[in-house]
Amino acid sequence: MDFSAILNLVIGLLFIYFLVALVCSTVQEIIANGLNLREENLEKWLTDTFRENNLGEKILNHRLVDGLTAAGRKASYIPSRVFSGVLLDLVNDSEKPYTPESLLKALETTELLPADFKRKLAQIISETNGNLEFVKAEIEAWFNDAMLRITGTYKKNTQKIIIAISIGVVLALNIDTIRIIQYLYNHPAESAALADQISENIESLDPNLNPAAFDSLSTEEKINVNLEELKTLKAQLDATQVPIGWQKPDGELSPSEVVNKILGLLFSIVAGIVGAPFWFDILNKVVSLRSSGAKPKDD
Repeated sequence: MDFSAILNLVIGLLFIYFLVALVCSTVQEIIANGLNLREENLEKWLTDTFRENNLGEKILNHRLVDGLTAAGRKASYIPSRVFSGVLLDLVNDSEKPYTPESLLKALETTELLPADFKRKLAQIISETNGNLEFVKAEIEAWFNDAMLRITGTYKKNTQKIIIAISIGVVLALNIDTIRIIQYLYNHPAESAALADQISENIESLDPNLNPAAFDSLSTEEKINVNLEELKTLKAQLDATQVPIGWQKPDGELSPSEVVNKILGLLFSIVAGIVGAPFWFDILNKVVSLRSSGAKPKDD
């Protein structure tokens, strides 16, 4: 088996892993949307961080934040630019547009912010010579760092869910890594055709979506989007022609075949847990390696 054939096999396997992980994350999002897990996670952070005078709730109920979602829904994602503007607007507490001077004056009397946060904000305004764009940039950087932390917390809290989903998806579809590898190895033409198709469409596979646009949908719309995504993923899995799905065995499995089946399913379960962005990143790199071709020989 030459290097090109090995690359084709690896690309095919990574693509299957990517689709499995994407199916798992899509199912997880459907569950999260139904249970409002993301909304509750963001609301808890805001209300815990900005406890003084219910500032967290005021941020969530502010027109600029409330307008990000459908009526009756709370935001599960707030762009950092929106957050900085809302925070300064609430601190200013005036119908007039805020200025560096008005913000410094408001910080002296406001009870919305904790004392250490007020000092930090006043220090930022002083250090940036009152440049509001720089002030907002500092607030946005702090907010983005905080969002990274609560996203990590959210993932930890939902890890058990994604594990259960991955087990269910892999067992339901019989996604056996060892069986897939054997198929791709024994069918080099099909493996090469699959690798060609993946290489041509690699850019369209990027799983990163715009969370702000998705958050603006209602729960029903989000679920419909996720269900359509599942249908697309199912069609992509069917189009690969790799052996996926349960079939009645010809006879009893030998002990080694039972071990291979267990290991094959276990590898696929782990792939579903790892996540689609991880597999897409590796897949993209391997496709780039394949596209570069063999190095020309020196004359």
